[in-house]
Amino acid sequence: MKPKTIIGLVVLAVIAVAVGVWVIKKSGPAKAIGIGEAVARQGTNTSADRIRPDGVAVINFHGAMRCRTCLRIGELAKKTLDEEFTEAQKVGKVSWEHVNYQEPANAHFVKDYELGNPTILLTQWKDGKEVKWKRLDGVWDLVDDESTFRAYVTESVRQLLENP
Repeated sequence: MKPKTIIGLVVLAVIAVAVGVWVIKKSGPAKAIGIGEAVARQGTNTSADRIRPDGVAVINFHGAMRCRTCLRIGELAKKTLDEEFTEAQKVGKVSWEHVNYQEPANAHFVKDYELGNPTILLTQWKDGKEVKWKRLDGVWDLVDDESTFRAYVTESVRQLLENP
């Protein structure tokens, strides 16, 4: 192969890598996570500013962009509710919601619930009023241990259901 041909191929390879890096930066992981967020939201109520029936609302507070860990926390929490509180959800004693606390209309939740980062929050309702809330900050430490994560969420929800 001639030196001119080799140099030409090297230049083309460098250009291809540069274009690839640019494309990934513009539409890579952030876009994939955004798609996951839209899928995760399907079939959920996104308004935390409403009166609920007596019981416990489990709210997945998240930002506009969600990392894989944030998505996993939501998936595990929802799976736990679906498997451990099936009947309670059917009768409205337990509900599941997603709320983007970065949307202007939801910004007050940061102060109301002292949100420092995405988390799962439980709110207990009695006679149309929120009587208690609990942030489940431990989900971040337990996300890689599914059984312990699920036990933590289950016990936290049960405590609020059983102690009105």
